[in-house]
Amino acid sequence: METAFQQLLHFDQNVLAGLLLLAFYTLESVGSRAPTRSSRTSHLLASVGLQVGYLAVNAACAVAVVAGFHWIEQHHLGLLNQWVLPYPVKLGVGLLGFDFTFYWAHRWYHVSPLLWRLHRVHHSDTHLDSASAFRFHPLDAVLDSTMTLVAAAVFGLDFDNVLCYFLLFLPLLFAQHSALVFPAWTDALLGKVLVSPNLHKVHHHQKQEFTNSNYGFLFSFWDRLFGTFRQLPVDQIDYGLAEFDAPDKQRVGYLLKSPFIQVRRLP
Repeated sequence: METAFQQLLHFDQNVLAGLLLLAFYTLESVGSRAPTRSSRTSHLLASVGLQVGYLAVNAACAVAVVAGFHWIEQHHLGLLNQWVLPYPVKLGVGLLGFDFTFYWAHRWYHVSPLLWRLHRVHHSDTHLDSASAFRFHPLDAVLDSTMTLVAAAVFGLDFDNVLCYFLLFLPLLFAQHSALVFPAWTDALLGKVLVSPNLHKVHHHQKQEFTNSNYGFLFSFWDRLFGTFRQLPVDQIDYGLAEFDAPDKQRVGYLLKSPFIQVRRLP
């Protein structure tokens, strides 16, 4: 059983992301309030263009990440390297540790003026659909790789921990950003533990009081615990950032250069 699960963990996650995009994009085309076909196509191309850059930088970072994981294991760093635990327990603790690290990293991306310049590319999206899950600046891959190593060093994570996390998180990531309308019961049932799609959409509101909330990636209880939890009906959300509302600021070229130029934040 463990071997079969490990084989599932090692399924190519880039292929999984592509399959999820295809599935959600098709569902949105059939039964959602997604924008017109022409605007969706340009949005898709912009998001995929950014993702290609992200994957290229991520591949360049992979050598350092692999070396870092081996070094952490050899030196027995982190919580999970201090005891011999059953495999399922190790995966469960790893999920919590990884998500806890990225919750605080996500908050840091919002409060640091330098890191916000990169992260605002994701928040600049004026409408959300499944392609928005790909909308990250390529240099975000450096931040994500760094925080992955931080989580590994603090909690003693191995590759199975990280692969398990993303196996669970990727479907949720596409659901969180999709244009599909999820019923309120998903928040009542899932939102107590997981960051449901409606909860994450609040994080994409133009108003800063909502943008600076709901930082959780997989689990919602970090926000509840640390006072950053907010709820709002999805139909009351204005997506994006006011300073990126112009169509020319939604193009790949502008989004790529935007961290390196002064973009005044508008109220």
